Amino acid sequence: MLVTSPVRRAVPADEAELMEMCRKLWEENGLFTFSERKVRDILHSAWDGRGGIIGVIGDTGKLQGSICLTIGDYFYTDEFHVGELWNFVLPEHRRSTNAKELIRFAVRCSDEIGIRLVIGVISNERTAAKVALYERILGKQNGAFFIHHPARAGLKAAPQAVA
Repeated sequence: MLVTSPVRRAVPADEAELMEMCRKLWEENGLFTFSERKVRDILHSAWDGRGGIIGVIGDTGKLQGSICLTIGDYFYTDEFHVGELWNFVLPEHRRSTNAKELIRFAVRCSDEIGIRLVIGVISNERTAAKVALYERILGKQNGAFFIHHPARAGLKAAPQAVA
């Protein structure tokens, strides 16, 4: 059976829109400073075949959402996994099935490669609703994620590296 999807692989012509989308994602959910250099490197790694893939919904010039996946491993194993770096739908397209389609794209990538998918939610807004969406598609969650911020605890933050 042929499975059709609104998700396509991103191409270099999508770079400007993806950069803007990543800035918006960072504005909503960023935990650390934004590095344009590092974001561009992730985009280029997907196009250059260096272990990543970016799926997008919409035509170039009219993107609605994107997901970025990389191949990685954990410190205690030699097994690789598909890891999600982001899944983001622009606010004006959130009353759609775009987020679900992007998650399904990640699942298909995992299935085609034959390695596990590690995917989840790091969010400052509507976290419970986002977790519920992932659970509807993938089943019960396997953990939780916490952030301790020294400056918010009244402690002096360590100096940041300059890139």
